[in-house]
Amino acid sequence: MSSNTLGRRFRRAARPLSAFGKNTEIGTTVTGLITKIAEEPKPKFDGAPDEIELDDDGQPVTQAVITLGTSAGPRTLYVSWRMEQAIGIALEDSGAEDFEIGATLAVTYTGPDLSYPKARLFTATYTPAPTGVGGSGNR
Repeated sequence: MSSNTLGRRFRRAARPLSAFGKNTEIGTTVTGLITKIAEEPKPKFDGAPDEIELDDDGQPVTQAVITLGTSAGPRTLYVSWRMEQAIGIALEDSGAEDFEIGATLAVTYTGPDLSYPKARLFTATYTPAPTGVGGSGNR
């Protein structure tokens, strides 16, 4: 294992706790101010440590990673396709122009997707950042 690989591994270990774990109860809501928005290679489901998912062309699949400042400390959302849908609906419902740092995001785990049991369903609400806070491009 190269020092570069170890560096990535240690940085991942130092991240804020995940907002939703595999034992998260239905109805759990995580609410906080958006403090960081990033796009990262998606780890391969049931893959080896540091193995990433690749598309049909062999390119890394990416996922959005959002850090929220919550009352319990920072939490990280690893945005799945279904969570992305919920956040998109919340963004539309809010009338906001863009998804911004400084805005408030609440995501609720509503249960497993009955058509694909390994997947989870979510709802979300989005409150735009106060004027002068955040802004598009603050990633």
